[in-house]
Amino acid sequence: MIHSEIHKFPYTRSAGMQRTYDVTINLVRRDSGVFAYRSWVHYAGAFKGNGLDFPLVSRTTDQAVTEARARVEKHIEHLLGVTE
Repeated sequence: MIHSEIHKFPYTRSAGMQRTYDVTINLVRRDSGVFAYRSWVHYAGAFKGNGLDFPLVSRTTDQAVTEARARVEKHIEHLLGVTE
């Protein structure tokens, strides 16, 4: 059975317009034990992108949340899959 949980947080980009984005991450643990995620990034209610989604290497839920968040923050900083 696939287990899914939602995590939401604000993230402020340090470059460009330095906007604060609303980020939602759907973290999934597959039957195999592998974690994956999907993200949605919004600014002022407007969808700005999903970032890039890849399987995670973490073994625990807490590690997976931290890893997914760090990836999404990096994608926002470098505008990978996200528009300013």
